[in-house]
Amino acid sequence: MRSILKRYKVLVENFFSLSVLNGLNALLPLIILKYLSKTITDAQYGSYYYIYTLIQILILISNYGFNFSATKLISENRYNRNHVNIIFNAVIVSKAILATISVITVFIFSKWLLDSSSLMFMFILGIGMLIGDIVTPTWLFQGMEKMKYMTIVNSLSKIIFTLLVFVFVKGQEDYTRLLLLNSCGYIMAGALSVLLVYREFNLRFARVSLSDIKFQLKEGATVFGSTMGINLYRRANVIILKHFVPDNVLGVYSIAEQSVRGIQSLINPVVQVLFPHLSLKFKDKSYQDNIALLRKIAIPFASILIVAFGVCFYFAPLIIRIMSDITIYSGSISLFRWLSPVIIFGEMNYLLGIVGLINMNRQSRFLMAVLISGITSVLFLFVLVPFIGATAAAISMSIAEIILFIICIIELKKKDKK
Repeated sequence: MRSILKRYKVLVENFFSLSVLNGLNALLPLIILKYLSKTITDAQYGSYYYIYTLIQILILISNYGFNFSATKLISENRYNRNHVNIIFNAVIVSKAILATISVITVFIFSKWLLDSSSLMFMFILGIGMLIGDIVTPTWLFQGMEKMKYMTIVNSLSKIIFTLLVFVFVKGQEDYTRLLLLNSCGYIMAGALSVLLVYREFNLRFARVSLSDIKFQLKEGATVFGSTMGINLYRRANVIILKHFVPDNVLGVYSIAEQSVRGIQSLINPVVQVLFPHLSLKFKDKSYQDNIALLRKIAIPFASILIVAFGVCFYFAPLIIRIMSDITIYSGSISLFRWLSPVIIFGEMNYLLGIVGLINMNRQSRFLMAVLISGITSVLFLFVLVPFIGATAAAISMSIAEIILFIICIIELKKKDKK
C-alpha cells in the first residue's frame, strides 16, 4: 500500500512540475507575442518564426527518437547507475553527430532555405539553440521521473529569453537579435543541466564506444521515423508557406499556430507524465491488459479535450486578441479555428500513438500511420496553397491529425481483437 501511494505521489509531483513548465510555455510566449506584435512588423515576425521553425526541425533531428527510446531505457534501468551513465553519454554524442550533419546540410541547401543575407545571419545566431539542446537531457529527467529538473532548466531558458527580448528588442531594426536571444536561453539551460547531471544524478561525461552509439541509434530509429514524421508535418507548414506567401501572411499564420501550441502546452503534462509511468507498467502485462488501461485513460481525457476545443473555437477572437495586436492579426482568427481540431486529435495521437503503441513496442505500426498522415498533409498543402494561401496549411494540419487518430484507433482495435 505504501509503495502504491509513493508511486502516485511521484506521478502527482511530476504532473505538477510539468504543469508549471507548460504554464510558462503558454504564458511567456503570450507576453512576447503581445510585445512583438507592437514592436516589429508582421513580415519581420514571419521571417523570425521561419528561422526559429527551421532550427526547431534541426533540434528534432538531433533529438532523433531519444526523447522516447532513451526515456524508456532510462526508466527500465534507473537503478543501475553505470548503465544509465553509458546511455547518457551515448545519447549526448549521438545528438552532437546528428546536429552537426543537419547544420551542414542546411548550409549546403542555403540557396533555397536561406535565400537572403538576413535569414543566413539569423540562422547563424540561432545555432546556439541547437548546442544548448544537445546538453539538456530532458529524456534523462523524464526517464528518472524527476520532472522538476526538466521544469527548472526549461523554465530558465524561457524566462531568460523573455527578459532579454524586453531589454534588447526596442524597435523594428532589432528583430534579427531574436534568434541570438533564443540561443542565450538555450545555452543557459544547457549549462544548468550539466550541473544537475553531475550533482543530482552523479553522472559523468565519458568516452563512449562506437557500439554504444550504434545501439542508441538503432533503438531510436523507428521512434525517430514516427516522431520526426509527426513533428515534421506540424513544422513543415511554415517552411513550405515561406515559398508561397509573403512574409506578412506567414506572420499572421504563425500567430494562429503559436496560439494553438500555447493551448496544447497546458494539456501536455498529462501525456508527458504518462509515458515513463506506463513504460514501466506495460513491461510486465499482457497486451489486452495494456489496452484496457489505455482505454480507461483515453475516454475521460478525450472528454476534456472536446470541451477545450469547443471553448477555443468559440472564443477564438478573444484568444487572438490576448495573444497579439488584433488590428494587425485579425486574419489569424479564422486560421486559429481551422487549426483548433489539432487540440483534440494532436493530444489523443500522443496518448494512443506514443504513450500507447510505442510503449507497447508497436513502433513500426505508428511509423506507418505517421507516414500516411504526413504525406497526405504535405500533398494537400502543395495542391491548395496556391488557391487559398495560409488557410491550406491550417486545414492540412488538422486533416493530418484526424487521419493519424483514425489509423491509431484501427491499429489498437486490430490487435485487441486478436
